[in-house]
Amino acid sequence: MRARLLLATALAIALCAPAARGDEDVLASRLDAETAAAVRRIVDEAGAAGLPAGVLVAKALEGASKHAPGPRIVTAVRAHAAALAGARDALGPAAAPGEIAAGAGALLSGIPPDSLARLRDARAEGSRVVSLVVLSDLAARGVPPREAAAAVLAVLRAGARDEDLMSVRTRVEHDIAAGASPGTAVMLRSRALITGRSGTPPRESSRPRVVPSSPLREGP
Repeated sequence: MRARLLLATALAIALCAPAARGDEDVLASRLDAETAAAVRRIVDEAGAAGLPAGVLVAKALEGASKHAPGPRIVTAVRAHAAALAGARDALGPAAAPGEIAAGAGALLSGIPPDSLARLRDARAEGSRVVSLVVLSDLAARGVPPREAAAAVLAVLRAGARDEDLMSVRTRVEHDIAAGASPGTAVMLRSRALITGRSGTPPRESSRPRVVPSSPLREGP
C-alpha cells in the first residue's frame, strides 16, 4: 500500500538524525549494561565516521522491543553499521543521510552494492530514498535481488518519478498476492510502465495471470 511505503520513506529520513547524548540514557534504560555499552561503542564509531548513527540506536531499541538477547542485538547493530558504510561507499560521499539509511536497508535485503552504484548514476538529481525503499521492498517480497535492481534501474532510466516507482511496487504486491511469481510480476509491471511512458498505454493484459486449471476457455 502506498501509505506503508511513504511511512517507510519517512522513517528512513527521520531515523537519520545524529545520535544524541540522550541516546545513551535511552539505551541504558532499555538494555542490560553490557549490551548497552557494546551498542554505544558501535554507535560512536559510526558517528565518528560520518554515518547516520541514529539508525543504529533505533535498531537496538527495536531488538529490545522484541526481547531479543543482548548478543543478537549487538550482532544486528554491527551488521547494520557495516551496511551503512557499504551504502555510503556505493552511493558516494555526497549521499544524504536518508539515502545512506535506505541504501543500507537495500543491502541488508540482499541487493548487491554495484546495483546501488548504478541506481546512483541512474538518478543523478533529486533524492534516491524512494527508489531505494522500493528496491528493498521488492527484494523483501521475494523478487530476486538482481531482478529487482534491474527493474528499478530500467524504470529510472525511462524517466520514472517516485510516484511511478510506488505504483510499480503496489501493482507487484497485488500480482504476487494473486499468484504471480515475484520475478514475473516485477518484469511485466516495469515493462508496462516503460511502454506507457513511451506513448503506448500499458494494457491490462500485461498483468501476470494465474493460468486456470480448467480446460474450458475463459470468457471474454
